[in-house]
Amino acid sequence: MRWRWIVLLVVSVMAGCNAQGTRPAPPGNAQNVWVWWEGEKPAVTNFPERHTFEPANAQEASVLSEGRWIGADGNYGGKTLFLEYEVKVPQTATYYFFARKFWKHGPFRWRFDSQEWQVCGRDVSLLDEAPIRQFVVANWVSLGQVKLSAGTHRLRIEVLQNEGAVCFDAFLLTTSYTVPNGKLKPGQKYNLAMDGWFAFEPDPDTFRPSPIDLRSLNEKFAGENGWIVVKNGQFVHSKTGKPVRFWAVNAGPDIIRMDRASVDHLARMLAKYGVNMVRMHGGIWGQDYTKVDREYLDKYFYFISAMKRQGIYCTLSIYFPLWLRFTREDGYGDYNNQHPFAMPFFNQRFQQIYRGWWRDLMTTPNPYTGVALKDEPAVAMVELVNEDSYFFWTFTPYQNIPAQQMEILEKAFGEWLKQKYGSLGAAFSAWGGERIRGDNEAEGRAGFMGLWEMFNQRTKRAQDTAEFLAKHQRQFFAQMRDYLKRDLGYKGLVQASNWITASAQILGPLDKWSNAVCDYMDRHGYFGGPHEGERAGWSLSVGDLYDDACALTEVAKGSLPLMDVIYNGLPSIISEVNWTPPNRFRADFPFLFATYGVLQGTDGVYFFALSGPSWQQVLSKFSIQTPVVFGQFPAAALVFRQGLVQEARPVVVANLKLSDLFALKGAPVSQPVNLDELRARDIPAGQTTAVSQLEAIDPLAHLVGKVVMNFVERDTPSQIADLSRYIDRTAGRVRSVTGELLWDYAKALVTVNAPKAQGACGFLRDAGTLRLNDVTVKADMEYGSVLLVPLDGQPLRTSRKMLLQVMSEDTNYGWSAPGTGKRAIRSLGTAPINVRRFGGTVTLTRPDARQLKVTPLDCNGYPTGRASTGGTITLQPSVMYYLIER
Repeated sequence: MRWRWIVLLVVSVMAGCNAQGTRPAPPGNAQNVWVWWEGEKPAVTNFPERHTFEPANAQEASVLSEGRWIGADGNYGGKTLFLEYEVKVPQTATYYFFARKFWKHGPFRWRFDSQEWQVCGRDVSLLDEAPIRQFVVANWVSLGQVKLSAGTHRLRIEVLQNEGAVCFDAFLLTTSYTVPNGKLKPGQKYNLAMDGWFAFEPDPDTFRPSPIDLRSLNEKFAGENGWIVVKNGQFVHSKTGKPVRFWAVNAGPDIIRMDRASVDHLARMLAKYGVNMVRMHGGIWGQDYTKVDREYLDKYFYFISAMKRQGIYCTLSIYFPLWLRFTREDGYGDYNNQHPFAMPFFNQRFQQIYRGWWRDLMTTPNPYTGVALKDEPAVAMVELVNEDSYFFWTFTPYQNIPAQQMEILEKAFGEWLKQKYGSLGAAFSAWGGERIRGDNEAEGRAGFMGLWEMFNQRTKRAQDTAEFLAKHQRQFFAQMRDYLKRDLGYKGLVQASNWITASAQILGPLDKWSNAVCDYMDRHGYFGGPHEGERAGWSLSVGDLYDDACALTEVAKGSLPLMDVIYNGLPSIISEVNWTPPNRFRADFPFLFATYGVLQGTDGVYFFALSGPSWQQVLSKFSIQTPVVFGQFPAAALVFRQGLVQEARPVVVANLKLSDLFALKGAPVSQPVNLDELRARDIPAGQTTAVSQLEAIDPLAHLVGKVVMNFVERDTPSQIADLSRYIDRTAGRVRSVTGELLWDYAKALVTVNAPKAQGACGFLRDAGTLRLNDVTVKADMEYGSVLLVPLDGQPLRTSRKMLLQVMSEDTNYGWSAPGTGKRAIRSLGTAPINVRRFGGTVTLTRPDARQLKVTPLDCNGYPTGRASTGGTITLQPSVMYYLIER
C-alpha cells in the first residue's frame, strides 16, 4: 500500500469563462460549480510506482493533465487494486461525475463514502479521444450523477480485474452538464495554432438563440406529422403529405451507450446543425449472440426517445456479418473463427435467431415513451442486412462458407432447378454434363461456381446460378419485410441492403433487383486519397503513407460516391458516406452532397460517423464532428432539406429487362460514352431520345441530372438526353440540366448559382473573382468553400436574413507529413484541431446591398465582434459564419 499527500483540489464557482473558470450555466442554473483532481495523487493506493503506459517523452506527457497518470499492467499478484481520494466539494448538489482513463481498459467500481457501489464496465462509452502513442489513448468517460453534501468526501475506486491495463489521469465533478475537454479544466483553452491556422476551440454550447440553430426545421417531436411513407418516389409525412429529405448521421453502440445527459446534449446539437435522422448502427445482442442484451436495449430505447424529443428520426441497422465470428462449437459446421457471410439468406436456424432480435426490439415497450418501436413513428426505417450479398467477393463457396452450410444452399438450388428443368439430371444435361464440387443428383444438390467464373464465362450454368441467387436473396428480403410489417405490425419503411458486387455491370443489377422488393434503396460510399498502413482501414498512425486527393478532379477518372441512381422509382439514400482523412481536400464534401444530392433526387445523406457528444478534439479516420464537416452543416442542411437548388429531370432512363439480367447481359456501366453511337446530334434540345440498347452511362451524366434504372419484364426503350450539350470534355466542365450547378473538373471548382443558394468550393484562390447572380466571391484561400443561403426561405435578391458560411481545411495541431505526393505521417499532432485561416471578400450585388447589416458569428453561431454595414464582407481569419440582415 502506498500513501500520498492529499491533493489540493481546484474548485471553481463562476459564471464567466476564462482559463481557470467554467462555462456559463444553462438557462435555469445560476452558476456552474466544478471540482477537479488528479488521478496520480490519491490519498492512499496500492497501485505500483511504475507502469508500462507512462509517457515516454515530453510530447506524450503533454497529452495528460500535469503530464502524468497512475496505472498498472501485467498480473496484480492476487491483489485488488484500489485508489482513495479526499474530495472537497463547496456546496450540496447533484454532480455529474467524469473520469479520464485509458480507453475501456480497467473496469472498476466506485463510491463516495458509504453510498452504493457503482460500476464502470468494459463497455463504457468514450466521450473523447486523445492519443498518447500507438494503442495508448486517454479518454473521458461519464460515471453518471452523484449527490454530495458540502464538505469533504472519501472516494474509493476498486479495479475489477486481476491483470491487464488500467490508468487514471483525472476526475471531474460539475453541477451543470459539460463535455470534458482533454487535459483542460472547464473554461481553459489550448490556444495553440500553427502559422496560417487558427485553433478551433468553441466554448461549450449553451444552445441560446442563434442564427445557425436549425432546430425549428424539425418537427416538435419526430413523428408529429405521422409516419414516413413513400409517395411518388419520395419520402413524405403521412399526415400532411409533405416531402422530407434526411440530413443524417451514423451512431454506433459507443454513442448509443452514452449516459443520458450526454445523449441529450448530442441530440440538441444535432438538431441545431440541421440533422433530422440518425442511423443506429450496431448489434443488439450481448455475449450470447442468440439473445438481445436487455441492458443495452434500455440504452437503445433512451437514445430513440432523446432523438425523438429533438425532432430527429431513427433508422435501425442491427446486423452486419463482421460483428459475428463462428467456430465449430457454434454448430454451423467448419467455421474457423469466421464471419457468417450470406448466412441470413439461407440458414433457417440463424433466421430464427435473427427474427428473434427484431421481435424483441420491435415489440418491447419503450419505457421512456410507453410505445413499442413497431408503433413508434420516430423509428422511420429499418435496414435488414448491412453490406452483405450473394454477389460480393465474400460469397466464396466452401471457403468463407463451409461445406456443411453450402449443402443447405445446394439443396435449395437443386429444388429450384427441378422446378425449372423437371429434374436435376435434366439441368446437368442442359449445362453440358460437366460436374463441379457440390453436384450430387442422388442427394438433390447442385454446386456453385465462383463469382469470377460466373460473370466471365456466362455459360448456361452461370446464368442459372445467378438467377437462383438473385431470386433467393430477394425472397429473403421479401419474407423479412413481411415479417416486420405483417407479423410484427411495424408501420415504417423497410430497406434490404446496401452493398456492392464483384461485377458492377453484370452482377450489380441483379443485387439491386433483389433489394428493390423493399421500400427504398441504399448504398455506401467513401472517398479519399491513397492511405497505406497496418491500421489504415480504420485509423491514422505515425508511419502511414498517404497522399491527398481532390474529388473535384478525380471525377474525371470515374464515379464518385456522390453519384446516385434511382431504381424503379424508389427513394434513394446513402446511409454511409465520408471523405476520410488524412486527405486535406475535404471542404467540398458537405457542399457537394447538399447541392448535387438535391439535383439527383437523393432522399437521404447519412454522414459516417459520430464519435462523441460534441466536437472532436483531434481528427480520426472517420471524422465528421469537425469544422470541415459538421461546421458546414448549417448552410448545407438548409440547401438539402429545403431544396434550395432544383431537382433535375431524368437525363438517362435505362430500362433493364429481367431476362437479360438473368442471362448475364448486364447493365450500362458508368464509363464515358461515344455520343455519336447514341445519335446525339438527332436529339432535340432539352429532350431525350429512345435507344434500343444503352451500352454505357457516362459517369458525368450524374452531374447533369437524374439517372434512372428500371427493371422491366419486356423490351422497353431506354431514354438518354444529349449530354454533349452539358458535358464539355475539352474544357473539363459539366453544367447541370437545371443551369444552377457547374462542375469544372479541369480547375477543381464547383459553383452553385441558384436564386436561393450561391457559392463555390474547390481551389478558390486560383479561380479569381467569381461573379454569381447576386454575389461576387474573391476568396484568398487555396482550397475551401463559400456558401450563401437565405434563413427566411426567400430568394437571395430579396431575403431579409441570410447566412454566409466559409470553410477551408482542418488538421491536428502539430500534424507533420513533410514532402509532396505519397508521404509518411511523421506526427499525428495533438489537440486542438486547427483550421487554415480564411481570407478574401464576398460582395452582395443586390440593389440594397449598402443597407445590409453584417454580424460575424463565433463557432457556435453567436454574435462576436462588431457588426458592419454594406454589401462587401471582408472575410475574417477565424470567422466561419456571418449573419446578413436587412
